[in-house]
This record gives sequence, structure tokens and C-alpha cells, in this order.
Amino acid sequence: MSLARRLLLHVALGAALVIAGVAAVTYWLVYREAERLVVERLDTYVVERTRREEAAFKLVCQNLETARGLFLRQIERPEPAEIQERWDRVVRRDADGGWRTLRERGDPSLWAHREMRITPRVQHRLLAALDLCAELMPFWVEEFPSLYFSFPGSACLGYNLQQLTWVWDTPADYPLEEQEWYAAAAPEQNPGRGFVWTGVYMDPISRLPYATVMLPVHDAAGGFVCVLAHDMHLDRLINEITRSDYPGARHMIFRSDGRLIAHAQLHEAILATDGSLTVQDTGDASLVSLHARVTAAAGDGLTGFEPVSKSYFSASKLDLPGADWHFVTLMPRKEVALRVLQSAQWVIWSGAVLLALLLAFLAGVLRNQVSKPLAELTRATERMASGDDRNGAGIGSRADELGAFAAAFRSMVGRVSAREGELRQLNASLEQRVAGRTAELERALEREKELGEMKTRFVSLVSHEFRTPLGVIMSAADVLKRYFERLPLEKRARHLDMILHSTRNLAHLIEEVLLLGRVEEGRMSFSPGPVDLEKFCRSLMDELLSATGGVCPIRCEITPPLEGAVSDEAVLRHIITNLLSNACKYSDPGSPVDFRVSRDGVDARIIIQDCGIGIPEADQRTLFTSFARGSNVGQRPGTGLGLVVVKRCVDMHGGRILLESVSGQGTTVIVTLPVFRQESHSQNPASPPS
Repeated sequence: MSLARRLLLHVALGAALVIAGVAAVTYWLVYREAERLVVERLDTYVVERTRREEAAFKLVCQNLETARGLFLRQIERPEPAEIQERWDRVVRRDADGGWRTLRERGDPSLWAHREMRITPRVQHRLLAALDLCAELMPFWVEEFPSLYFSFPGSACLGYNLQQLTWVWDTPADYPLEEQEWYAAAAPEQNPGRGFVWTGVYMDPISRLPYATVMLPVHDAAGGFVCVLAHDMHLDRLINEITRSDYPGARHMIFRSDGRLIAHAQLHEAILATDGSLTVQDTGDASLVSLHARVTAAAGDGLTGFEPVSKSYFSASKLDLPGADWHFVTLMPRKEVALRVLQSAQWVIWSGAVLLALLLAFLAGVLRNQVSKPLAELTRATERMASGDDRNGAGIGSRADELGAFAAAFRSMVGRVSAREGELRQLNASLEQRVAGRTAELERALEREKELGEMKTRFVSLVSHEFRTPLGVIMSAADVLKRYFERLPLEKRARHLDMILHSTRNLAHLIEEVLLLGRVEEGRMSFSPGPVDLEKFCRSLMDELLSATGGVCPIRCEITPPLEGAVSDEAVLRHIITNLLSNACKYSDPGSPVDFRVSRDGVDARIIIQDCGIGIPEADQRTLFTSFARGSNVGQRPGTGLGLVVVKRCVDMHGGRILLESVSGQGTTVIVTLPVFRQESHSQNPASPPS
């Protein structure tokens, strides 16, 4: 073996040992640093995650407190004189003896035990709670999908999107007051009157798993009124709690007494025990050890290592009123080791690459610096041995460029790295600009699509609603032009009446379009002044009966007192006239239309109800969109602008409009307008219906 090869072999072995040692030390250092960072990040993550979960749960508590305050203000008002009449319209006693709201009303709904004593005071409180749920449900239902009141004597009302038929599924003798979600908040078990949280339980009616937060309601005199509650479906709770933003981590919630609230792997076991499963019952030694460490720690937070499962953990107690819940996050040690191994792989691979480069470099150096000079020396020696000494050894002085080469290489790497960083920043900036421009284009396309649809509806309106009266006018005018002298006087008059009637219809259509334009552009004036509301409503009803020829009788019911109303008569006329006109237009001849006006505090409550063709559910989402009409209107004339004008006029009053309709059964529109400056403290009997 040549000298160069022996040197190369020794250098290779030494370099391999050095690289292996460096890799081992580096791995150990990386592991220790990763372990420290995992613990720190775990603690930080749990603190932040706990705050996030607390915020979500506290929002639930705030909503319940808001509902309690609104409810107490409502029941402090005097009991209305017509409370029994309203009760009979909303609630009925079924064949099994139980009290329930009418099924066609939907949510919010009411159920009461068949043996519950229904007094005027009870009616007042139940209807007040029902009204409050109806007001809050449209605004809360997306983020707050359930709210219900449970009253002593076994009565429950509210809404729950996951239990739409709970009222009619609940038997008349259901023992409501024995349920955990009522009894735990009642004065006997909750003398402090604070929030109470149940564990997970299986609802006996819907057979759905829930965890419930409850808030007792007491009146100003300290008397117990009812329990306010919100159900959190277990699937939603599990998904929210166990959802991890930290790869490899597992999350859970348990109480100090060991009862499990949320645990992804034990979800079925929790349900099987009706929510009473404890960490001790699971038989999981690591879970028992973890619970003992967390509950024994002083303070609200703890970070450490659980030896049974060989996992790092961080725990924090949720700061929620009435809840004794601990949020815990686990990170198995093997996950940490796997991450460290993945991070340290570059050390091993870079070591192998460096070893290969080193051997190649040494081979080249030895060849140039040792092998070639030795070979030249050998040849020179042989020539000298043969007596030929005319040429020397042929080894001249050589300049060593390795240092300069290494410096130049490092400089090159630095420049390449700097350029790569600049390119990365430029790429990120371009991506942001492209994303922003894409979003703008999508919004522009969506707006263009909406304008296109509106244009299509407008063209359809012009081609149908405008063409019909124009066709009648042109036809009648042509007949008069051709046969005027030969037509009897009564036929001339009839053709002239047709022209006049069609002209009025056309003018009405144009006025609706112009009125919508004024409303949309903010050019419609709103000048409130004193209004005799009863006289005004009866006058509008008479005008409409005259205009329609009494094709549909209007049953008017006006409940005083209505004195002191302040509104713009022109704007108010658009609201009532359009709604009454629609009710008559879309009802069969002879079908009655109910027109009711009453006062509710500072609000005027206007209800117009018909038994006409109704509005399909699929069309109700676009009713307040320009030129939109129901798909079942048939040949009935219309522009699709009436309800749009009504909505804008109601908004000008600062009021609300609610539309309930069932296709083929009719439509009910409820308009609430704040036209009274102060609440009325007197209640007069309703005036007889007209």
C-alpha cells in the first residue's frame, strides 16, 4: 500500500470518529434544548388556550346574564288585561293534559306539566320569557344555539336547534324538577345563586349528550323565579376542546372530583356512564396519576412530567363562575424524541457528506502534494541512478491557495444566502399582492353577478308588467282610432276606461321604481310629526277596500291606547298600504285579511295576516331584494318592490319587521315601530273589531 493511501485511510478514520462524536454531542444538546422548549411552549400554549376557552365560556355566561336582566325587566311590568286571551292564542292544552305552544309556531316553544297550576301571574311570566326568546333567537341562534327557561311547577320554554320537536316529544308528566340541569341551580342546592355547570349527561328526551350551564333568576324581592340555561352539545364541546393547534398534543378537561368533561379517546365511555365517568373509573393509571398531580398543585397552573405515560403536561384551571374545570394538555416524550431526531438528521447527513468531501479533498491534496512530488522525485532519482543528472527533481516552489479559496467560498456562500433571503421576501410580497388582487376580483365578480341578476329581474319586470298595460293602451287606442265613429257611446267609454285604468297601473309601477330609487339614494324625506294612529289606520283600510272593490274583507282590530304617536305619515302609509295590498292581492276573493294594531311600550305593533297563497320557504331569503317575487305568484301582477320599500321605511323608523309564511296557508307580517315617546302605564280594553 502506498504512503498516500495509508495517510488517507488514517485521516478518514480520524475524521469519521470526530464527526460521529460531534453528531452525538449535537444530538444530545438539541434534545435537551428541545425538551426545554417543549415544556416552555406547552406552558405558554396552555395558558393562551385556557384564556381562549375561558373567553368562549364567559360569553355564554354573559349571554345568560343579559337574558336574565331583560327577563326581569319584562316581568316587572303590570300583567296585561288581555293576558288570558293572548295565552289562548299561543298555548293549548293537549289530549294528554300537558300545556304546549301551537306546533305551527315552531321555536321558541313552551311545555308545561299537566298538573301545573296556570295562574295569570304564571301566564305573564311564561309569555314574557317566550317573547324574550323570540326576540333574541334571530340574533343569537348562530353562535348561541340554545336558550331555555325552566320554571317551578315543571314548565320549560326556549329554543334549541338540535331539538326542534322537544316540546311535543316531552310527555305531560315529565319530572322536570328532578333533572340535574334544573335541580342543581334551584335554591336548595344553590343558595349562593351563582352559575352552575353540570357534567356531561344524556338528555332523556332527545338522547343527545350535553353539558349545561345554568343561572338562577330571582325577582327584586328575592323570590325564586326560574332557571336560565344553555346546552353545549358534547360533540361540539369535544371538537372545540380537543382541537389542537399544537401537533402531537392531546387535550382534556376534568373536574377536581375526577369527573371527566371532555376527552377525545374516552368519548364513548363518558356517554355510556351518562356523564358520570371519573378518572378512577377508567382504570388508566397515567390518567389517575395526572389527576392527582394537577389537583394537588397549589395555584391555578402546573407544568411537569407524568412518569406513567412518559409525557410532559401542562394544566390550567378555567376561571369560570361555578365551574371547577381543569384544562390539561399532554405531549408524549416519544413525540419530542421523534422531533429531535427529525431535527438532528441534518447533523448526521451533513457529517456523512462532509466526510466524503474531506476524503475526496485529501485524496486530491495527497495526489498533488505527495504522490506527484514523490513520483517526480522517484523518476529523478532513477535518472540520477542511471547517470542522467541533466534535469533536477523538477519540484519548484508552490504557493498554497487553500486559505484564499476557503475565504472566497465563505464570501460566496454569504452573498448567495443574502440573495436567497431577498428573493424569499420578494416572493412573499408578490404572493400577498396576488392574494389581495384575487380577493378584489372575486368581490367584483360577485357584485357583477348580483347586478346581472338584478338586471335580469328588472328586464323581466319591464317586459311583463310594463308590456301588459302598454299593450292594453295600444289596443284600445287602435280600436278607437279605427272605429270611433261606428262604436256606440258605451263601448267608447269602456275603451277609454281601459286606457285610463292601464295608464294608472303603469304610473303606479313607475312610481314604485322611482320611490325605490329615492329610498336607495337617501333622498326620501322623513319628517316625524304627531299622528292619530287609530284614525290613520282606519282611513288607510277604507282606502284599500275602495281601491280593491272589497274583494277581500279586512278585519280591523285596534287596541288602544294609541295616543301620542309620532311618525311621518307618508312613510307610514307606504308600510301599511303595501302590506295590506299584498295580503289582498295574494288571497282568494272573499278570504279575510286580519289587520291588528296595538301598543307595546314605546312600540306600535302592526300585524297583518292573510290566508292566501303564502311564500315558499326557498323564496323567503330574497323577499327584501329588489324585483324578487315568490315562485308561486302565477299571473298575479307585481313588481317585487313592495317589500323592499316596506323594509326601507321600517328602517327609517328604526323599527323591525318579521315575516312568517307557509306556502298554501298564508302569511303573517309583524311590524314594530318605536313611535311613542314614553311607555303607557294604562291598559284599556280593546276596541271592537271592524
